[in-house]
Amino acid sequence: MFLSDNQQSKASNTKTEWTLNDKGLTNNFTETTYEIEHLSFSLKKDGYKGVASIFYNNEFLCNLITTYSLSGVYKKHGIKENTTINNNINEKLLDVNNNEITLSSVLLSFKSKDYGIAGLRTVDCKSSYDLLFYGKYITSVSKETAHKIEATKNIYLNTKLSALNERIKNNLSEIEKRKDSLTAKNFKVIRSPNEVVLTTETASNLKVLKRLDVITAECVYGMNIFKDIFASLSDTFGGRNKSIQNTLRDARKTALAELRKEAFSLGANAVIGIDLDYSEISGGGKSGMLFIVASGTAVIVE
Repeated sequence: MFLSDNQQSKASNTKTEWTLNDKGLTNNFTETTYEIEHLSFSLKKDGYKGVASIFYNNEFLCNLITTYSLSGVYKKHGIKENTTINNNINEKLLDVNNNEITLSSVLLSFKSKDYGIAGLRTVDCKSSYDLLFYGKYITSVSKETAHKIEATKNIYLNTKLSALNERIKNNLSEIEKRKDSLTAKNFKVIRSPNEVVLTTETASNLKVLKRLDVITAECVYGMNIFKDIFASLSDTFGGRNKSIQNTLRDARKTALAELRKEAFSLGANAVIGIDLDYSEISGGGKSGMLFIVASGTAVIVE
């Protein structure tokens, strides 16, 4: 079930190092069994693999690797997910040069300097692992030490994530309470002309309180010679003319935007009964300007 560090399954005639069952996790080489009730794990996805850091009484024991789809096996056998680590324990480790490293749940101390656990990363360099802090090299460590550092980091990040999710959940709950409170007090939603623009006189969910004035907005677009040539080709060979269509679309958006501004200047919060009229201004037998007028009634709605 478990994979080796070179990501290949162990051969069938090779004795696996670890065996997991309902009683516990057994090291087949030392014949030591670690009871289920004292085990916990922290899972990290690495491509198609699931890397589980296993802890015994909250102390790092080993890393077990499965395909990620099978990583539910730990909970199935009763191993609980580890979200905490003993803050009072400072584990003494060594780098490849036998320099002392002190590892806690939030800090790594090396040569009188402290490094936040979240910024640490280990990189496999075949014979050893480089220990980096936000990309800056600190020292080189063994494979076992690198796994302990990564496992501690994963637990720290999982704890932070759990706390963040709890705060988000509480904030959402508070927002819902405030929303219900506002609804109960019948607070009215203030609308702007950007929200209510209708081609009809009114709508079933809107109540017009006051009609202010009829408003208009004009927009004139020039049709340059290239668009005229393309339009002539479309007339000759048939088909849609995207150049002309884009000009019409831009003109419509501009006219409606100007209509909203006009309504806002009158103190309206909606425009109803909108009508759009298009025409062409030409001279000398040539296509010249596209003219569009948007009109409507500026109103105040409840």
